[in-house]
Amino acid sequence: MSLDLEIYAPINVPINWQSEQIIDNEQRFSLLKKYFSKIDALEIKPNAWPMGYGSLEHDNLSILYQPAAIFDIAGFTTEPDVSHASLYVYDSCLAILHLRLAVDADVTNIEDLVISKRVEALSAKYLSPILKLLYALKTEAPMIQPNAYKFFNSDIDELTNAKPLWIARMAIQADSLTSEHYLDWLKNIDAESEFLHLGSGNSLLTKAQYFSDVHRIMVMSQFHAALMNRIEDLLKDNLKKLNCNYYDSKTLTSLSSSVASQQYRNDHIEYINIQVSAAEAGVQGKRRELLQQFSQAWGFNQQRERVSKLTSLIQGRLDRLSQDKLRQQNKVIQTLLAFLGSLGLISLVIDLISMESNTNHDNTLGVLDIIELAATENILSFTIVFVILITFYFYKNHE
Repeated sequence: MSLDLEIYAPINVPINWQSEQIIDNEQRFSLLKKYFSKIDALEIKPNAWPMGYGSLEHDNLSILYQPAAIFDIAGFTTEPDVSHASLYVYDSCLAILHLRLAVDADVTNIEDLVISKRVEALSAKYLSPILKLLYALKTEAPMIQPNAYKFFNSDIDELTNAKPLWIARMAIQADSLTSEHYLDWLKNIDAESEFLHLGSGNSLLTKAQYFSDVHRIMVMSQFHAALMNRIEDLLKDNLKKLNCNYYDSKTLTSLSSSVASQQYRNDHIEYINIQVSAAEAGVQGKRRELLQQFSQAWGFNQQRERVSKLTSLIQGRLDRLSQDKLRQQNKVIQTLLAFLGSLGLISLVIDLISMESNTNHDNTLGVLDIIELAATENILSFTIVFVILITFYFYKNHE
């Protein structure tokens, strides 16, 4: 006897679009078919979830939160313990791998780490070669070539190793058992409803008839959590780099590209936040309650708040660096202007020397008599040194 576990694993993939340029989901699906259908081991299918309005089975999700397509990858189901395998492809280099994995029917014998290792091995064996082929293919706008990604990392290994970011497991309660039978395996329940006990890693569906609703929200929530997690890690990494380079003079020289890159990220994060709000408002039926349950259990609001604070913190740091750069530029410009103004003093001294040699001033006392008393070379040398000292003093004390 065995027990089927529903496995959900977010994975980085080399698939991305210019999100703001996408018209509808059919456009994304047609692009995937156009460029990737030539891969023999890959079958590309449209997402069958009803979208828009019409019934409570429909969800009016924003395009970002709709799976662009479902990839069926040959090989997974040839394994004796895998009865189903689908890859839900989303925007922002993310996809959700869904496996139905047979494990020991006795939940006390289920080891989460063993399952995680098994899923990682399956993904590396069957999915990673496909991702490497996808990475190498040439695409055109509004798709983005992996080596041109600006928001997330375009490292080829990260986008093609098919290693899950994490692995979530869900069991379906057997008719002959009670939910208490699974408590030791669940370990903790972060939020529960009439048909779902939701934990941080293990969950239990107590009523099998609600599988479709739970599955849809599980996939969507996994994508959302992975997207926010990647954004948070990206912002932390950016902040770390800014902190490490804060006292490095090279920071100011590369600041323009950093500001432009971060501004692009900030704009895209704001776009994502708008899409999140639209998706939450568009979920209907039992799935609306489920989404609230996932949000509570996995701390979606707290995660978005952290992302918002990190974004503001990094923008504030970049603003201060920009102001420092502007002050540095103003200091150089003002010092240069002071130097150019001081050159007028040298010109004046040269004119006075010339006047002294060509003018009879025996009957008067003044500046020309002072110039007559000193050697011309000494006067010029003193003037030049004076100009240099004044310029240096202005540079050191200018704010």
